[in-house]
Amino acid sequence: MATSHAGDRLADGMRVFALPPPEIGDVRSVGSTVQAGEKPVTLSLRVARTSVLAGLAAVAVGLVSFVPIGILVWLLRQTFGLGSPWTESIAGALAVIAAAAGAWFAAPIAWKVNGPTALCTYVGKDGLAQYTWGDPLPRVVLRFEDARALVKTVRTRPKGETSRVEFDLRWMGRRSVGAAFRIHGHYDGEKPSVGVKLEHQPYLFAVAAERAWNDWLLRKAREDVEAHGAIEIGRDARDPSRRARIGLGFIELFDGERVERWSAIEVDEIDVKGGTVVIRRIDPMRGKRSIERRYPGSAPGAMDNESFFPLVLREIAGLPVEQHEPGLGERRAAG
Repeated sequence: MATSHAGDRLADGMRVFALPPPEIGDVRSVGSTVQAGEKPVTLSLRVARTSVLAGLAAVAVGLVSFVPIGILVWLLRQTFGLGSPWTESIAGALAVIAAAAGAWFAAPIAWKVNGPTALCTYVGKDGLAQYTWGDPLPRVVLRFEDARALVKTVRTRPKGETSRVEFDLRWMGRRSVGAAFRIHGHYDGEKPSVGVKLEHQPYLFAVAAERAWNDWLLRKAREDVEAHGAIEIGRDARDPSRRARIGLGFIELFDGERVERWSAIEVDEIDVKGGTVVIRRIDPMRGKRSIERRYPGSAPGAMDNESFFPLVLREIAGLPVEQHEPGLGERRAAG
C-alpha cells in the first residue's frame, strides 16, 4: 500500500488529482500540494495572470515616472542647453527603464500571489512522475532505466536566526544532454519529517525519490555482481583512474597505477565522504590504529550517485559504513 512521501499514511484531505503512470512500476509513495475543496490555478493561467499584472505595473510606473523625468529634462535644457532630440531620447530611455524596473519587481510578487502551481507526485519502484494541474494534465515521467546518474546539490544558507536549506536533484538522461527529471526547492529551519505542510512536499518528494533510485541501483548492482562478480563505480568525475571495484565481501580501490584490495574482515573502520575513502585497521593488542589508507576522490557534493556509494559498500561489500538517519542522501533503515 502506498504511503505519503514522508512514509506515513496519507494526510486527511490531501487531493490526489492524477493516477500513477504504469511506467514507474508499483507505487511506493504519493504526494500532492492540493487540499480537498481547493480549486487550483493552472500553470498557463498563472503565467497569464502574472504577465498581465507585470504589464500593468510597468504601465503604472512608466506613467508615474513622467513627472520626475519631465523635471529632469527641464533641468538638462536649462543647465546644459540640450535641444529637443537629445532630451526626448533621454526621456524615452528613462521611461522604458522605469517601466522595466516596475515589471521586474512586480513579476515575482504576482507569481507568488497567483500560486503555487498544484502538483501531484509519485515515487514508484521503477521511476518517478510529476503531474501539474491543468487540462489536460501535463506530466513528467522518469523511468529509472532511462537515467544514467543522479546529480545532487544541497546548500545551507543563513536566514535570520535560522537557516535555509536549498536542494536540487537532477536525474541525467542516458540519451539527452540535460536533466530528464528534476526536483528542487528549499525549506527553512528544522528538517521536515512529516507531510502535513504543503510547502514541505518538494523536500519529502526528493527524499523518497532518492531512496527509490538507490534501491533500484542496488537491485541492478546485485544482478551485476551475481553475473560478473563485481561492479565498478567511478569515484572522481575528473579522473577516471580513481574508481572502486566492489563485490561480495571485498572492495578494490584504484588510484592511477595504485590498486589495493580489502576484504570486509580486514576493515575495522571506514570513512566515506564523496568519492574519498579512508580505511583503518585497529591493533587490538595496542589499542590503536595500526594501518590507515586514504584513497582520494571527488569532494562531497561533486560525485554522481553520491549517496549510493556508501550504500553499496555496506550492502554488497559488507563494509562497516555508518548508517545515517533518513534524509537527502541517506537510506531508511530496514524494519
